[in-house]
Amino acid sequence: MTTTVKWPDVWRVCLCEDADADACFVDLPLVSGDNGVRIYALDLMGKTVQNSAAAKSLCDRIKETGIDFDVLITAESKAIALTNELAKLVNNEDYIVLRKSPKLYMPDPVMVEVQSITTKNVQYLYLGRDKADALAGKKAVVVDDVVSTGGTMDAILDMANKVGFEVSLIATVLTEGEDRDQYRGIPLVKLDHIPLP
Repeated sequence: MTTTVKWPDVWRVCLCEDADADACFVDLPLVSGDNGVRIYALDLMGKTVQNSAAAKSLCDRIKETGIDFDVLITAESKAIALTNELAKLVNNEDYIVLRKSPKLYMPDPVMVEVQSITTKNVQYLYLGRDKADALAGKKAVVVDDVVSTGGTMDAILDMANKVGFEVSLIATVLTEGEDRDQYRGIPLVKLDHIPLP
């Protein structure tokens, strides 16, 4: 006999230490995808106050690790605003965005395949050769909104191998499913954790 878990329609997560601030809390709706996967959906795109709160908290967590790095890297698109806010706080002038399609201004792009839990089809991440060459030998912090099954993270690690940079740390708003403090041996800092229904 199998029992079905009745998951709540909303899961509340905390983005910052100040438990009294409204920006600290986000209610995530339970959604179902075409592929039958159900997740609590975090979407910080367009959320200025929440991205700022999350970036400040992640900045504090990154500093606590004492890990040295040269650059922030993220994958298009949900964590771009978060990465922009975080870059200001860690005094990085620039950050790198791995794009989901090649652009005219990307010379000789490097490509890796990615299979994300939130996307039905296989996707790709691209990095222009100029940025790839500039990244070679650098230490990076990968910034993401959610680390779940690891599809996106595996693609970024594949890009690191192809290009020759090191992922020193992963900074994410949430872990999903497996509550972790590392991914494939790489330290990981997070603000909260959610189940994977």
